[in-house]
Amino acid sequence: MLFCKPCGSGIILTLLTFVLVCIIGIPESTSIAIAPSTFGTAIARAGKFSNTLKLFTLTLYNYNNNNNNKTMACRRSLEYVAALAAIAMALALIAFAISVTNLNRNNRNERKENNNNDANTTNRPQVTNNSETQLLIGTTTSNNLINSTLKSTDILSSTTTTTSTSTTTTTAATSTLSLLTSTEKNFHIALPTLKSVVTAVTSNNIIPVDDVIEVDDAVAVIDNKYGEFSTTTITSAIDPSTIEFVNFSISLQETTAWKTLTSHPNSLVQLLPSRAMRVVQEVVRSFRKDTQVVVTTSAGKVRGRFQKYRSGERGGYYSFKGIRYGQAPVGDRRFRAAEPEKSWSGIRDASREGNSCPHKNMILDTFKGNEDCLFINVFTAKLPKGEYNPQFPVMVWLHGGGYSFGSGNTFLYGPDYLVAENVVLVTLNYRLGPLGFLTAGPDAPGNQGLKDQILALKWVRDNIAAFGGDPNQVTVFGESAGASSVQMLLLSPLAKGLFQRAISESGSALNPWSMGENSVARAARLAANLGYVGANNTEDILEFLRRAPAMKLVEAAPTTLTEEDFRNNIGLPFVPVVEGYWNKEGEKNVYYEAPFITESPQESYRKQKFHKNIPYLTGYNTHEAMLFIRRLRKNPQLLQIIENDFERLVPHDLNVTDQRPRVSRDIRQFYLGSKQVGIESVDEMIALLTDLMFLQGIRRTARNHAKYGNAPVYMYRFSFDGALGLYKRMLGLQRPGVCHGDEMGYLFKFGFFNLSLDPKSMEVLVKNRMVRMWTNFAKYGNPTPQHIDDNLLTTTWQPINPNDVMQNLNYMDITTNLEMKTNPETERQQFWDYMYEHYNGNAM
Repeated sequence: MLFCKPCGSGIILTLLTFVLVCIIGIPESTSIAIAPSTFGTAIARAGKFSNTLKLFTLTLYNYNNNNNNKTMACRRSLEYVAALAAIAMALALIAFAISVTNLNRNNRNERKENNNNDANTTNRPQVTNNSETQLLIGTTTSNNLINSTLKSTDILSSTTTTTSTSTTTTTAATSTLSLLTSTEKNFHIALPTLKSVVTAVTSNNIIPVDDVIEVDDAVAVIDNKYGEFSTTTITSAIDPSTIEFVNFSISLQETTAWKTLTSHPNSLVQLLPSRAMRVVQEVVRSFRKDTQVVVTTSAGKVRGRFQKYRSGERGGYYSFKGIRYGQAPVGDRRFRAAEPEKSWSGIRDASREGNSCPHKNMILDTFKGNEDCLFINVFTAKLPKGEYNPQFPVMVWLHGGGYSFGSGNTFLYGPDYLVAENVVLVTLNYRLGPLGFLTAGPDAPGNQGLKDQILALKWVRDNIAAFGGDPNQVTVFGESAGASSVQMLLLSPLAKGLFQRAISESGSALNPWSMGENSVARAARLAANLGYVGANNTEDILEFLRRAPAMKLVEAAPTTLTEEDFRNNIGLPFVPVVEGYWNKEGEKNVYYEAPFITESPQESYRKQKFHKNIPYLTGYNTHEAMLFIRRLRKNPQLLQIIENDFERLVPHDLNVTDQRPRVSRDIRQFYLGSKQVGIESVDEMIALLTDLMFLQGIRRTARNHAKYGNAPVYMYRFSFDGALGLYKRMLGLQRPGVCHGDEMGYLFKFGFFNLSLDPKSMEVLVKNRMVRMWTNFAKYGNPTPQHIDDNLLTTTWQPINPNDVMQNLNYMDITTNLEMKTNPETERQQFWDYMYEHYNGNAM
């Protein structure tokens, strides 16, 4: 609560003033006025039956006064209070004045006069030592805005109008936070920030500014399918310390992504009215320099900021986004290991996330990203100060996405839950698809994305202490391809000493999709599909691919898959490979850079060559393969393809040749019985694909680490089907079950989960338990340490018994309760144990 410190009026007086203001209004003599119409924030709510536009406005107006400091402080305190009161009044007007159909026509003249006055004000010199911020808050009740049923496609299908400032000098700018929608179909955003950052839309991207409004202040829902938002910046060459405000205005473009978000008949695009009060507070806070903080890294200084928890807890954390950990891998560096970022002078801004690496957005079906993408984000509750150094455990998150899409940005991976448990959270980008995993001989050895992760972990080792983290207490954790990456790091000699604990969620290097063939053939197909007609030699092909536009490589990547790939359960064209080559003289294993791995994971486990002293936690969700339901909906013919060629579901690491038909019949009989592959057997197919694509590899990995390692191994099954299930919400799945990726909603604050959950709800309890167990593991190497008296965790998580990994595989079932059990999905796993023992000689 804000209050006037010089007068000592405190919180009680503030509350009383707030109540009085709500009852009697705001006198004209005060510096706060409620405008019937100003620049506005449009709330476009497209409901299931109609699209109703509601509008409230929020204008931030900066002006000069010559009052003394005490009067100014009192006035500022009153402004904060009156601003909140005005917000309440504005929301009340929205709720109760829908029936108002007539507006005093003089308002239009007043609006024009106000705009003219604002324009005149813009060119007045700014007196920064004696200025205040006036909040003008009001509602527009124009017939053509309230109760209108304009379709969202109509709003955005017209030519947009761009407004910009004519000067970037020190001015007293009218700073407006607005989303304007009108019958002229202009839809634009004007956002001021101290750092001259704007909200903008670039090709295929809709970009909110986290400096003013956090991502969760806007919601985009398409039939329960969520779009991906990312941050980019337009920065003016202005020294922020010399100005108070700079006003920017950028028009929304008619982009594929925005049209996708708004054109669906069940879509909802809104700035939540219930969050309006927090928006105002964020606007005010964004101009305060005491929210900024500078940290010195080994390469130079970075400026982050303090922000409040979005998850409801008191306090907040320090956020440092978009810190470069590697130089842009472009030109001749494409397809090679990245180099560390060079030192810099001055202070780099770290308030906004950097570019994501080029990839295809699998939700919106659009392409995005930039090769200059090797950025890291750091979130910490406390920073070192003087002799104080918190030395918190560090958790480094590796995002999933099949090695082909995704990023470490906070849209999906908000830090609030984890950081509140006194750990330092690090997220990062790594190269994806052909840019991250193409292989074409010693000069493009593959695994570039995994080597990016190594480079990022070295950055953490060298710099995390400056952010309050302990470089000797680092946990790497990831989901799906990120989980497989974690296991790869456990196998790679390059990762030795860079982390001390590891967590894999729903992924393993032993899953059929996690490893590919080291072959130049796929690179040659990629070049040919992009128009290459030169000689069939590696050097020329590689030169062609290095010159090709990055996004063209990403777009063409799926075209390199062959029918044999699909028959071997390989649906991802560019994934990690075993490095090792022959040069023209026939010499084996020629390396131009240090290899990440030189033998398969199976071979490494047979030789017991992995980092044995690292505690490991791994597990799965009960219905992982629900992930594929959306694909089957879009391509129902895939079911018929599987029905006609069931042999494609025989695991490629099962040593069968001429016996494939028999093995496929056994698999079919066990899972489907007499059913055909089709809609009536979806549940059975989900069970089969969950086992084949995820659980089998996860279980075998846990067994190998437990039996041959020297540290405890913990296994879990996540079976709680609740409202925070991440992927089910993103994909709009209504089926019961816990989908691949759902557990992440209980570890990270997802930007668009604006759910008002009861603090006593089961979702909150499961979330609290998950976060506590994961952070306990990062702190102690044990998710339920006995020396901690914790009412949340009443069940002790037993590690896998290394002497009994085949018959009694311990795991924690995370559902409404925490329950220790043995042998997950017992009958299904007994079937696969038999198959691997019969055809491979052992089930490890």
